[in-house]
Amino acid sequence: MRIGIDSYSYHRLLGELRAGEVPAAERFAAGDLDPIREARALGVDGVSLETCFLKPPDRLDTAALAGAAGPLEVVFAWGAPNGLAFGHDEAALPALHAWLTLAASLGHRVMRIVVGGPSLRGREPVADQLERVAPPLSEAARLAETAGVTLALENHGDLTAGELDSLLGRVGSPALGVCFDAANALRVGDDPVAAVHLLLPAIHMVHLRDSGPPEGVDPVAGPPSVPYGTGVVPIDGVLRALAAGGFDGLVCAEVAQVAPGVDERVLVAEYVGWLREHG
Repeated sequence: MRIGIDSYSYHRLLGELRAGEVPAAERFAAGDLDPIREARALGVDGVSLETCFLKPPDRLDTAALAGAAGPLEVVFAWGAPNGLAFGHDEAALPALHAWLTLAASLGHRVMRIVVGGPSLRGREPVADQLERVAPPLSEAARLAETAGVTLALENHGDLTAGELDSLLGRVGSPALGVCFDAANALRVGDDPVAAVHLLLPAIHMVHLRDSGPPEGVDPVAGPPSVPYGTGVVPIDGVLRALAAGGFDGLVCAEVAQVAPGVDERVLVAEYVGWLREHG
């Protein structure tokens, strides 16, 4: 198993608070480089960097980023919170293109993207959302194919696995795959293990956290992240399904909603240790 960390795990330490969270006792001092340093200290294989916490592509110090990353595989994770907004945000596609161009210039193999988010689910018929977002997503996929980068589209609390699979079929590009998030699958009513089987072999990376049940919590913030094996996400089943399908991408530990009293740095370290023990 190749283990990574998604930098959204440290969102409170980078200055973002979700509904119901309390501020962290101390924020990161170096900002966008600190998640990389956390990943290096934990000895993982890669780091997924949420672009919402980075400077814009034309101002990003790529030499400093590369120097901090060293041997880590780096993946840009573009789109928080709503990505292409199902085609409603005209500025989103040029932003995606800018990050994709930068990713290609740095030799990245994969870039995670989103077309929506949990706040957009249910606002209009899914069929309308898919029809509207397919053209800009196809354009992005064409550029990605030319650049030699695979776009990994996340189930972001916006689409079921079946809906995501339908969107992949509409675009029909070898440069468009999946970033699978098991907890987000539960949030939209999917069985995460069945979702893995449906989406293989399109899955190129994974975001993995355990959480409490999705019912009775803020529908956008979602349930608090908890140690693997203590929540409702079938972590073992998801990993077995991925292994059976020959998955060899990054499995990125990710903390989303942080409950009061939880130290996300400790929880990420526990996630990494668990993945090493069970991988």
